[in-house]
Amino acid sequence: MLDIRKGNCPLCDWHEIIEAVPGEFADQSREVVPAVTYDARWVLSGRNPEHPHGPLLMYVCRRCGYCQQFAQGADAIPIGDNYKTRLIKGVERATPYR
Repeated sequence: MLDIRKGNCPLCDWHEIIEAVPGEFADQSREVVPAVTYDARWVLSGRNPEHPHGPLLMYVCRRCGYCQQFAQGADAIPIGDNYKTRLIKGVERATPYR
C-alpha cells in the first residue's frame, strides 16, 4: 500500500495531503494532545494528559478526505496495564513484502 505520508493518497492517488496535529479540548479551555497513552496521575486516578506518549499526527487527502493517523516515536511508547497498552507480536517476516 502507498504511504500517505509521502504525499499521495492511497485511495484516490491525489497529490495533495494535509498533515495536521489534531487537538482535543478537555474542559473547553485547555487543549490536550491526542496520543497513544499517557503517564498515570500521581494524586488522582486515571492518566495525565500533560505527559503523552506517541502523539498522533493526522494525514488527510484534500480530494477524497481519506485520513490516517500515525503515532510519533512508536518505539518509545510504554507497554503495561498502567498505560492501558499491550504488545501483540505477530510472525516476524524476512522482508517487508509478501
